[in-house]
Amino acid sequence: MVAKTMKTRTRAILFPIAFYLVLGVASGYLVWGASKGERGLTAKAGYDVEAVRLQSELAGLQSERARWRRRVESMRSEAVDRDLLDEEARATLDRVGKDDVVIFTADAKPR
Repeated sequence: MVAKTMKTRTRAILFPIAFYLVLGVASGYLVWGASKGERGLTAKAGYDVEAVRLQSELAGLQSERARWRRRVESMRSEAVDRDLLDEEARATLDRVGKDDVVIFTADAKPR
């Protein structure tokens, strides 16, 4: 009879302890996953930093696209100033025309 009482008391004590232990471990795992997991708070902070970086990159690319669009629009036949186009092409290619006079100066900066 004493053995039966001890077995009942042991179960009454150990089952709740085991239950709370398993529940605590499961809760700890979920809390860890929510804070440091693949989709947790730490990852969210990393995503926020990456989103800011990508937004700035997008703004830079949009401004570059607008700049190229303006350059293309300026090259349409009705908008092109032939002298300005010729001057820009020669400056870009570092060429001179056969009729041009070239004056070398000491403070000229190479392109």
